[in-house]
Amino acid sequence: MHMSNKVLQLKTWHFVVATVLFYVLTILISETRVKQMPLASAKTNLIALEEIKFEDDDIRFVFFHDSSSQLCGKMRFNIEQFIENEQGMASFYAIDVSKNPKAFYDHNVSGIPNILVFKGNKEIKRIMGVVSYENLKRIVQAFNEDV
Repeated sequence: MHMSNKVLQLKTWHFVVATVLFYVLTILISETRVKQMPLASAKTNLIALEEIKFEDDDIRFVFFHDSSSQLCGKMRFNIEQFIENEQGMASFYAIDVSKNPKAFYDHNVSGIPNILVFKGNKEIKRIMGVVSYENLKRIVQAFNEDV
């Protein structure tokens, strides 16, 4: 009985195919998940801002978004759910960057959706991308415990 000592040799094209396949699957899965997320209604509980100027040192969450962005709509839905279910737990504000690009550039926001957390007028944290309701609640609770 003769056993072969054949060794599997990976070629460059194996990695190229694996990378392309991974990329395509990632795009398909993320698009499917985003489409399954509900959109916010026209009614809002967010307080619209044009600039960030607060009079005290309270913690505030400022949501930078574009009203025409589907991803921003998904994040806004999560924030609206949080505001309705956790009343008084946090103060949320919104800046629509399509109507107020100056604030976007003044605060060096690199992309949307993005939540900037302020203590008074000082930014202390950024929360980038679409965050689930549960994670948003954990984040706010962590800030409330630190105060």
